[in-house]
Amino acid sequence: MISASLSRSLLATVAPAIALACATAATAAPTITFKKQILDAKFFAESISAADVNKDGKLDLIVGPLWFQGPAFTKRTEMRAPHAYDKESYSDAFIADAADIDGDGLPDSIQVGWPGRPAMWAKNPGAAGGDWTKFLLYPYVGTESPHLVKLIAGQPDVLIFSAYKKLGYATRQPGKPEAPWSFHAISPEGTWQRYTHGIGAGDLNGDGRPDLLTATGWWEQPASLAGDPLWKFHATDFGKGGAQMYAYDVNGDGKADVITSIEAHKYGLSWFEQLPPAAGSTEPTWKEHAITSRDPAEKLGDVQFSQPHAMVLADIDGDGLLDVVTGKRHWAHGSKGDPEPTAPAVLYWFKLHRDPVTKAVTYTPHLIDNDSGVGTQFVVADLNADGLPDVAVGNKRGVFAFIQQRAK
Repeated sequence: MISASLSRSLLATVAPAIALACATAATAAPTITFKKQILDAKFFAESISAADVNKDGKLDLIVGPLWFQGPAFTKRTEMRAPHAYDKESYSDAFIADAADIDGDGLPDSIQVGWPGRPAMWAKNPGAAGGDWTKFLLYPYVGTESPHLVKLIAGQPDVLIFSAYKKLGYATRQPGKPEAPWSFHAISPEGTWQRYTHGIGAGDLNGDGRPDLLTATGWWEQPASLAGDPLWKFHATDFGKGGAQMYAYDVNGDGKADVITSIEAHKYGLSWFEQLPPAAGSTEPTWKEHAITSRDPAEKLGDVQFSQPHAMVLADIDGDGLLDVVTGKRHWAHGSKGDPEPTAPAVLYWFKLHRDPVTKAVTYTPHLIDNDSGVGTQFVVADLNADGLPDVAVGNKRGVFAFIQQRAK
């Protein structure tokens, strides 16, 4: 027979555990899946953008020469004569975005073609319909993952890329929407060329000014940009050159870390933890943590795939932390190029978790699809206005929308 005092002791011991278990069950993460919609099986572009093209309050999808009306995406409209490319070849839209370039309240289409070729923007004709008139944004856009980012205080998004062996960014010409953008070099002439991989932006040193990220290091934005000064370079090894790069405080210690794929046409996805400078130095040090391995034979979380040529950070599960969305670029160099060209074209999201006690960080892989993959750029956005982020992809396997489904 258990004494009253022992009963009280046992209750005091197990009650907190029972309460924690109940609370955990009540707040258990929902089961997340994605409903796949094939908008088209043809290859129009290896990029895609989302915008409310017709101003009906719903997001639409722009893929190469077409836009698909949301949220059903069954109605398509030609922006110009459509051309489907041979899947062994390449499109004229490696990178896409949308923004109101001419200030008329309608989103226009921005598309960057083959690396080293021009970036163009196409004017949204609005209710009048018809072809979208194209204008030159910049004549030579190098690097394989140029993208629009918030970089300069008080200015709209700028395009980051390399031009003529210099790294920099392009800005609009005020009051001249149809004029080509102006390029601002932040580096001296170097080894950048049109096929250089890996570029991004984010505030790495906590001074409130976004810096420019590359595979070989980061460029510190100066306090003043008057006269287009060169930015200070901090050499760091962030891999061989991946895709879009991001600065984000992964472990919640107040310092920005770097998230990047290691090599766009091979293997590896990592986050680089920012640590204090070594003794006698003012430069931060960096510790690599693999999300997927650089080693083709090694699986982390039972996952390995090649060609992580596009990546997005997004809070997929609504826990307030940014997760990683990426996958395999299908047939980057055709059916016989690059490692494992015939392997499944997978698309994953990797859930970020911070242990509240140990502060350890884990990324848990969740398969979205195994027959689509990524191109050179894709989008994560709430495509059906249900408050949940969805994924849209345009690549050599076609055009896809993945609508998030949740079940408790």
